[in-house]
Amino acid sequence: MAWAELSDVRCYYELLGDGEPLLLIPGLAATCRLWDPVTPLLSRHFSCIVMDNRGIGRSIAKKRPTSLCDYVSDLVELMDELQLERAHVLGVSLGGVIAQRLAIDHPSRVDHLVLVSTSGFFTPYLRQMALLLAQGLRHFKKQSFIQMMELLATSPEFHDAHPEIVQQRVQAKCATRVSRGAIATQLRCLARSEVKPEEYRISAPTLVLSGEYDPIIPGCYAQRMAEMIPGAEFRLFEGCGHNPIVDEPELIVPLIEQFVYGDREHGQKGNEDPYASHAVAAWGGEQR
Repeated sequence: MAWAELSDVRCYYELLGDGEPLLLIPGLAATCRLWDPVTPLLSRHFSCIVMDNRGIGRSIAKKRPTSLCDYVSDLVELMDELQLERAHVLGVSLGGVIAQRLAIDHPSRVDHLVLVSTSGFFTPYLRQMALLLAQGLRHFKKQSFIQMMELLATSPEFHDAHPEIVQQRVQAKCATRVSRGAIATQLRCLARSEVKPEEYRISAPTLVLSGEYDPIIPGCYAQRMAEMIPGAEFRLFEGCGHNPIVDEPELIVPLIEQFVYGDREHGQKGNEDPYASHAVAAWGGEQR
């Protein structure tokens, strides 16, 4: 575990495993603990960088963010701190929106891009869903809000088969240092940060993943987003909810490994990427 003193945040992060760097960006109200079920598998082939977004968990905001570009600036500074010219990037939900903005504004910093349960643009449905979450945040007690979020994020099949795991997740999230104000700030930044269609250009090789049972960001929007990214691959996972990589890591992690390293082995998309230099700078920090 370590902290990076960045311009606008004292950013908490952890480095796990060996291999090429993989930056993991958590979603709304989530800390880096979101990735605990999946990092044991990912860290076999990647040096995973897990971090808390500004104002969330152990990352202490020096300045309140006003748009998702502020979160992107934090990521770029963190990469600079770790002496990384580029990294593979994986984002889930809100983290996936931030990851897209990183790939659009700083294409030379992103190697392969993995977007999980996210969308490139707001629609009337997605705006109503964001409004529902905002209303729940405003009126529900913390535990009730987290239970609502967990119910929306979990597929019926997983919930029915593993109710004890779902309850453990609720209890763990209730114990985290995530304030109501920090979550509200994330929602406001999301609402102010839509990319104009003419600016939506992602050049990194991209893998888009979505769950069959995801009411927060249904798979149709993820698929539509994938169709807008040249050469992007789209996978819809049956029986999964809003975060399939956490619910089914044994199924999905091999796909991510093949997506990243398979390109290189078989001379596919990685060689077509205009920024496809895979040299990794020496980088510091502590490893867990």
